[in-house]
Amino acid sequence: MTNTRRVPFTWGHANHGGQHDWPFLMALDRGFFADRGIDLTIRVVPGGDALAKAMGRGEIDLCRMGTPPFLQAIGNGSFADGRIVASSVIGNLDHFLLVVRPEITDLAQLRGRTVGVLSKGSCDGHLMRMLLTRAGLDPERDVRYHELWSQYETLDGMASGELSAQLMVEPLVAQGEATGALRVVEPASVAEPHFQWGLLVARAAFVEQQPDLLRRLLRAYLRGVRYCVEHPAALRALLLRQPVAHDPAVLDRALTRTLPIWNTTGAVDVPGLRRAIEMMVEIGSLAAPLDASTLIDLRGLDAG
Repeated sequence: MTNTRRVPFTWGHANHGGQHDWPFLMALDRGFFADRGIDLTIRVVPGGDALAKAMGRGEIDLCRMGTPPFLQAIGNGSFADGRIVASSVIGNLDHFLLVVRPEITDLAQLRGRTVGVLSKGSCDGHLMRMLLTRAGLDPERDVRYHELWSQYETLDGMASGELSAQLMVEPLVAQGEATGALRVVEPASVAEPHFQWGLLVARAAFVEQQPDLLRRLLRAYLRGVRYCVEHPAALRALLLRQPVAHDPAVLDRALTRTLPIWNTTGAVDVPGLRRAIEMMVEIGSLAAPLDASTLIDLRGLDAG
């Protein structure tokens, strides 16, 4: 379906440069959004908490963000009308890898050190607190947090030793391994194996008022997802053309780790969302449980 007159639309992202960007890069490169009559712009608002507030103010209608900041924004009222409209490709915590400096052999050694997070209110801020607690550390007293914001998708802090631990996604993990800046401890899914993580989130008013546009946006996105998985050589070539240079061997490692476990349908793991709510209450990021069923509106995923 090609429209000569395209609707301009802005899709919000909480960061830039990870594997969660790849479907958008592919869909834009192949013209999948244009085929749906959409002139897409990506706006990065660093930090899931900051992005949720921008959504709550009505600045952005649709975004890609993680479950922890979304749930917290629902709970504190800064994004009260948020609705989950699909899962992103990184649907669970298999994709979020805890990495440390090579000299760290036990998480207890993080006591007194600095850990990096996108922001304390972003996914890694909440999940790092959970992981540190389960390692027997006090996440508020035993470590220092350095909020990276727009510097999140860099290795500078880990490479210099300023940071001792982070939660990362590919391809940054493979880059860090190749340079010796870090070692992988384990994916966060070892601690939380059944957790709905990556989300596509919209304002309730947008879902209600523009269901056709939402449907077209999601179809273009999911077409990009499937194209990446079905044509990994094309994805590799596209990523090698990006302004940020990728070492081909490093990129191959990242692609091998990620594509086989992507969520390619957009389906939301509702029990996994309920578990995410429970965990957020357990670590004190939510004052009270939320009703998962009221947060989901999947009409944009209707077949067609």
